[in-house]
Amino acid sequence: MPEVDAGMADALKGTNGADALERLKEREEILQIGYWYQGEGLGTVLTPQAVLPFLQAQSKRLADTFEALVESGDLFHCGNGYDFTPAGKRKAARMFAETFTDFQQPGHGECVDGCCDGDEPCETHAGHGHVHAHVPTHAHG
Repeated sequence: MPEVDAGMADALKGTNGADALERLKEREEILQIGYWYQGEGLGTVLTPQAVLPFLQAQSKRLADTFEALVESGDLFHCGNGYDFTPAGKRKAARMFAETFTDFQQPGHGECVDGCCDGDEPCETHAGHGHVHAHVPTHAHG
């Protein structure tokens, strides 16, 4: 369930329940996509056009949502786009971590450190009972 802060609550006044929830989800998705976008080195300036492929929304509505994120203090105008405020970046990072933590965990028997890439354990795990998921034996490091 999306979290509502004071800025979001003000932006959602006067909308019906279903539309308010959709706008709230859209705001959170933009923050998370923006955080991922910057983290992947795709750029520091966010635009509605950059996040459009990831959302099912109209360009005008996304532009309005970006402006609402400026009003709530999560984004600021930067050149021809937007960037995170320090508070907005913290919020986006927290939301991203909460949403994607389960997807970033290694599979059962896989290297927790993410440093092994072959059939044999890396130097860090050699001799510590570490094996890869596709090896028939089973051990934990």
